[in-house]
Amino acid sequence: MIIAGTIPLENLDLIKGKPIIKGNNILINNIKFPIFMGTGALISSCIKTLEYFNLENNIKVITAGDIGKGDGSLKIYNELKEIDDDLTIIHYIKPKINNIINIDFSSKIIGDAGGMYAGKAANIGDKYYMFFPDVGELAFLADNEASHPAYVRGFISEIDDKDIPQLINKAYYQKMPKYMVVKGKIDYIVENGNIMNKISSPLVEAMECIGGTGDTLTGITSSLINAGYSPVEASNLSCIINRKLGKVVNAKPNTQIDKLIMEIPTVLKEMKI
Repeated sequence: MIIAGTIPLENLDLIKGKPIIKGNNILINNIKFPIFMGTGALISSCIKTLEYFNLENNIKVITAGDIGKGDGSLKIYNELKEIDDDLTIIHYIKPKINNIINIDFSSKIIGDAGGMYAGKAANIGDKYYMFFPDVGELAFLADNEASHPAYVRGFISEIDDKDIPQLINKAYYQKMPKYMVVKGKIDYIVENGNIMNKISSPLVEAMECIGGTGDTLTGITSSLINAGYSPVEASNLSCIINRKLGKVVNAKPNTQIDKLIMEIPTVLKEMKI
């Protein structure tokens, strides 16, 4: 499994290798960066999930520093022109249409954050395997005229949460992946535009305030797929696992994401997965 995404550090050059967790940091080739920095939360949630299955050596990371200039993102795009693994997650990366279309889509490509935005903007969402939008990002996917989430038209962006099925339906009139997990107070598991399941409990309100819970959901789901679960089964399980993490750590609005990540094996064991 390949994880490709940038870290918001200006002088971090391209790094490729197997990651390990050391304290509150990710360590790759003796270079470290914090768990809580976006892609770091995704990487560490994958490590902790796959550790449970003794598969942590399955992970390869491609990362670089990028503070919005696009330099690190371009280095990662170039590395993705040829992919030598069955499953790749494209995460925090500057959406560049001219580069996303040159990615090797022969493997299963999961898009989240910038990786998802670029795929939708380039009208190649159907080349992806799975997207992980929240409700606001789903509105972007559903708007056939928007090239960026900031430009979603009002009549779509103002749709209430209860109308999420309508947004899902609108999104799938366009080019979308076969699978999608819509993150929110209720999580929606989608296959070919059809809602396969809705997960609403346990509900820990503080989880809405904790940065990185979307990254952990993407990481746990992707890792379960890598461990052999079907996309729908992995999505169902990961939505429940992610919610249970909030209960296990008694999450508060100021809880740091690393506290949740370290408890992933505890919840997996509790659920007898």
